[in-house]
Amino acid sequence: MTSDGRGIVVFIWLPEKGYVPAALLTEHRPDRLCTLGYGQRYIRRPDAVPLDPVSFPLVMATPATSRRGEMFSVLRDAAPDRWGRKILSLLAGRHAVTLTETDILTAAHSANRIGALAFGESASEGPKSMALWAGGSVYSVPRDDIEQVAYVVAKVDGLDDDADLDELRRALPEEAFMQALASSLSVGGGRPKALVEMDDGAYIAKFSRRGDPWNEPRIEHATMTLAARCGISVAGTRVLETAYGSVLLVKRFDRTDAGEPRHFISGFTLHAAISEEGMWGGYQDLAQLARQHGDAFSGQELFRRMVFNALCANIDDHPRNHAWFVTRTGIAITPVYDVVPTQARFRKYELALACGHRGREATLTNVLSWPEPFGLRKDEAEDIGMGIVKVMRGWREHYAACGVAERDIRELEHRFAQLPG
Repeated sequence: MTSDGRGIVVFIWLPEKGYVPAALLTEHRPDRLCTLGYGQRYIRRPDAVPLDPVSFPLVMATPATSRRGEMFSVLRDAAPDRWGRKILSLLAGRHAVTLTETDILTAAHSANRIGALAFGESASEGPKSMALWAGGSVYSVPRDDIEQVAYVVAKVDGLDDDADLDELRRALPEEAFMQALASSLSVGGGRPKALVEMDDGAYIAKFSRRGDPWNEPRIEHATMTLAARCGISVAGTRVLETAYGSVLLVKRFDRTDAGEPRHFISGFTLHAAISEEGMWGGYQDLAQLARQHGDAFSGQELFRRMVFNALCANIDDHPRNHAWFVTRTGIAITPVYDVVPTQARFRKYELALACGHRGREATLTNVLSWPEPFGLRKDEAEDIGMGIVKVMRGWREHYAACGVAERDIRELEHRFAQLPG
């Protein structure tokens, strides 16, 4: 490994203390490697929280080294995903594939960014946007601007070339353009999103997308609220209507009631043996790993999610859609924040994670076949499973009450085909 490298300070928000420098991320570009090491002053703090309690505990004596060409999983959790990377390439004026993972991670700072991690050039200056185009801190969108943001998002979602982007820039004030786009940089997932400030707190706004076969925001709202009725811990949701389609508002789980950021890790970080490019393991793995790291209560929660997902064909249940809060003493599962039936129609469905003795097969028989890793006996698992089935049998009435159109409900019939009558 070459000795020279670019140093980036990793900050973490500590309760009632704000952002404090925690670690140094060093990028060695010729080798396409990164190292990550805690600061000695940070690990001596009595309130220090591990960035990653699985692969990067506070007692780690030497800096960790990433896989070649990859970012540390806990930092990847804080980076933009597909939609955010599309926005980043537009704002940077170059395609995201030409940027390194550290460029993507550190481009734009926002006090409202997802999670509790932030990045900067020096410990004394604090977090800051490190891309030349970013200018300053990115901020969330006020409620009154959602209509304009929906317009910009719809235009960007339909972009096919840079000429269209130039035309869009000319049609909007620069501040509005930047605000509408840059606020989504730290949000994961592939759907168009923006961070929004409402009267009752911070939300993630999820917009319709070109080519949607149904009203995705309304269907996700109905699915999330149905999951809550099944005893699953979910982030609060509601729907706003704009001239450019429905907008789903998802209450941010990564903020305390006082508005302070909360540190969390994804299932990819918890399950360090897997990677985004390989096999993702199963729900049973996550339950056992969570218990090993201090979460004695997520077994039943994960079991409920697994049953629900199988019965409504939510096959986008990959490890990044499960997360755990991190404290000094352990971890605790977060509310679920992304649950919706797949738009694709298949003869049979498979979940993203293995869910029983028959692998990823999305059937009630399979999800009830191996409950022990969740800390459940077979009779307990069957009682919980049938309780979920009983609630879900009323899905049509529930979706209709949530404003889902009759034509969309008819299309959803196929997604609920595994639900026993």
